[in-house]
Amino acid sequence: MSEFVDKKFINLIAPQLERFAWKKNDLANCRCPICGDSQKNKSKARGFFYEKNNSYFYRCHNCNYGCNIYNFLQQNAPSLCKEYSMENFKNGNTKKVNKSEKEKMFKFKKPEFKKKDAILDELTCLTDLPSEHNAVKFANMRMIPKQHWKLLYFTDDFGKFVRYNLDDRAFLGKEDRIVIPFFNSHGNVVAVQGRSINFRDEANARETAKYITIKADKSIDRLWYGLWRVEPKNRVYVVEGPIDSLFLQNSVAMVGAGALKEIPSRFDNTPMTFILDNEPRNRQICAYVEKLIELGREVCIWPKDVPEKDINDMAYRMSTRKIQKMIDENTFSGLEATLKFNNWKKI
Repeated sequence: MSEFVDKKFINLIAPQLERFAWKKNDLANCRCPICGDSQKNKSKARGFFYEKNNSYFYRCHNCNYGCNIYNFLQQNAPSLCKEYSMENFKNGNTKKVNKSEKEKMFKFKKPEFKKKDAILDELTCLTDLPSEHNAVKFANMRMIPKQHWKLLYFTDDFGKFVRYNLDDRAFLGKEDRIVIPFFNSHGNVVAVQGRSINFRDEANARETAKYITIKADKSIDRLWYGLWRVEPKNRVYVVEGPIDSLFLQNSVAMVGAGALKEIPSRFDNTPMTFILDNEPRNRQICAYVEKLIELGREVCIWPKDVPEKDINDMAYRMSTRKIQKMIDENTFSGLEATLKFNNWKKI
């Protein structure tokens, strides 16, 4: 019953809100009355009303202000707030005001990336899911080492999660996905990657993308996963995807070709092995390997007797220690790398 009362009073205050509109049945948008929204662009509307756990909440993606409907009405329409309290009382609903939310009302700050506990609290860590859950079944099926499950999260509505936390203009549907967060050096989430856990045959065409990567900061054109986990004094193994990086020691993942253009400065004096997928007929991968060799990088050239295309697939028939040993034994640079590469791409 609470959500119906909430929605009723959102509609009652709507005429007072600039550019108010219902985007979906459970999602409304307006210019934020708390911070005034963008002063340069009057068409921007970054305040959102959204439904969660049978109640509606408000959040602004400009000033980061968030509250329940009671607090929103108390701040913007005190008379409506009294009516709202009475109606909830009649319906047997008691909405208490959270003291911390009251304090937040007058604390406006420039938008910044949300801290780990602010954005990931809306998700469920894989370690907290029951064994019969599809996300846990997927992690087991893909042989993801259990010590790294604490780095993975689950959402049953990836589109909603992205719109409320990272990109309010993202057109993504409701879908179960494992969420892989990317952190910067301050522990803030700068991007997430959603991995589909659809159990249909992944070798065939899919209705949805296997991976969807969303940046919180659109100015970042080079994403690296795992920078906070590695020790630069030791050899760092660079792979193509975050999940592959969980199978190797001291490993990071580069996401997108742009990552090749600028290696993080913390690795200036670090020995690095670049490991791309074992797809010798893939022109893009061959171009990446060729570019890395030209740059003088050390590259893994997979042996001819390895049929799998990536590290995750290799984990089905060999241990992670054996995979890492094989990589070390097949890492080359310079002329030797060129010769090995030319032989590999003919396979």
